Amino acid sequence: MTRMLVHAVFGTIAICCAGVAAYDWMRLQHAAQMNQAIAAASADPRKDRTDDDAPQVQLARAMALSKAGAYDAAARLYDGLIHEDRLDDLGRTALFDLGNMYLREGGAEGAGAVRSLAMIGEAKARYRMLLRAAPDDWDARYNLERALWLAPETQSASDEPDVKEQHNVKLRDPQSKDLP
Repeated sequence: MTRMLVHAVFGTIAICCAGVAAYDWMRLQHAAQMNQAIAAASADPRKDRTDDDAPQVQLARAMALSKAGAYDAAARLYDGLIHEDRLDDLGRTALFDLGNMYLREGGAEGAGAVRSLAMIGEAKARYRMLLRAAPDDWDARYNLERALWLAPETQSASDEPDVKEQHNVKLRDPQSKDLP
């Protein structure tokens, strides 16, 4: 009786180990397929995107497009990965990379002043969104500080004018020569 019990316990343990090994093998196969898809997306980022692509593949394609200089297509892919109501690791990575892309685009030589300020403003918005979701992200803090250094934000004038400014009224000299 005890010998049969020992064999039954051993058989149960062997079946459990075989189940764990099968599960790990399936995960390994899935990871290999994802790696192949990511490599293909990185090698040819301009290939048409399919809606059934995994988010990791879309992120790899967006990163490759960003490096290739196709900023509009990369921004669309990044925005598709960002869900403001719930930011997972992939969404935070997409936000950070999108902010970096906007910061690089805004800081590039040859960009006009208006476009540069707009791109840096977009980068600041992405970094702030990321910091709301993950306040301990020091890389995002650093890059936001860098963006603020490149394009400082001015304090908006308060609704009430300063009392000193209200009383400093300058009148023109009545003998002014510039009047018609």
